Amino acid sequence: MSNNPMNERPFPSPLLAPTCDDRLIWEIWLSRYHLPALTVADQIGLFSFLAQSPATIEEVAVGLSLGPRGAEVLLGLLSALGLLVQRQGHFHLSDEARTYLLAESPYYHGDILQILNYPVTAATLREWLENDRAIACGGGEEDVLIRAWESGEMSPEMAAKVTSATHAHSFPAAMGVARNGDFSNVHRLLDVAGGSGCFCIALATRHPNMHFAVMELPTVCKLVEQYAATYGLQGRIETIAANMFTDPWPSGYDGVFFADIFHDWNRAQCLHLAKRSFEILPPGGRVFIHEVLLNDTKDGPLVAAAFSMTMLQLKGKQYTARELAELLQVVGFIGVTVRPTYAYYSLVSASKPAE
Repeated sequence: MSNNPMNERPFPSPLLAPTCDDRLIWEIWLSRYHLPALTVADQIGLFSFLAQSPATIEEVAVGLSLGPRGAEVLLGLLSALGLLVQRQGHFHLSDEARTYLLAESPYYHGDILQILNYPVTAATLREWLENDRAIACGGGEEDVLIRAWESGEMSPEMAAKVTSATHAHSFPAAMGVARNGDFSNVHRLLDVAGGSGCFCIALATRHPNMHFAVMELPTVCKLVEQYAATYGLQGRIETIAANMFTDPWPSGYDGVFFADIFHDWNRAQCLHLAKRSFEILPPGGRVFIHEVLLNDTKDGPLVAAAFSMTMLQLKGKQYTARELAELLQVVGFIGVTVRPTYAYYSLVSASKPAE
């Protein structure tokens, strides 16, 4: 056998030019640096540094103790990604960076960048795909988080870390729900597994006559109270300590709300949540499911498809509007509607039939 591998591969003769260029492969390959670059920039305080005053490459290198070549490369990539804007050799924050990457912003995403900044290797991903879920790989922080998430047993320290990370990630979408969601005839809304209560906070600012309750794990409920107090909403957002799968649900609500909940769980578990919602709602009551939706053929949009890959770590996936409508209809809901709310998110809602 020849030692030259080129001689072992059959090529067409004559050799034809490729039918397309390889830009897509380049983009996918080099996208591996996007998230680490963003995370490092947040860690070293780059965005806060530039918020004080736009700076040159040399000024960034000196001010943040970076090598001059490293500063040039980092600033260039972040600019290409749309997070920085260069004017006359000085780098400025883009609107996206100013809104989502400054710690003083209510929508700061830095916490979730840090908590989810663990590597997903090809070997790890293959394991997820073959097992239809993540398998514990040595008790790392991500394993501990996933097991706690699924069991519903979080320490106060872990609850604080997770709630802080998900709060800012969800708050912009919550503001979109408040602006674009239809909550007519809903007076008392139960937010199931509502995290920090950010959706209730946003809705409370838009609907002054509505009352809200966040049903969460006991360790999270204490945090909800703190977030509500920050916005002066102590009297309008109550908390109910309960595990949504194992504990009784409260009655007295004419709306039940889920945000980024169904995508965590498999179809049987989602059916359980839909059924419990139907049982506690009065005739005419409404259920709301806020999710990043896949299209009906499940091949896009890209963010939804990639988000679905993330859910392999848990038990769920991103659903289509048709799949969620079918889940709701199976347990008895009618009048399913789908309304875009914010960025990639949509609000699926339905009603319990009136008697």
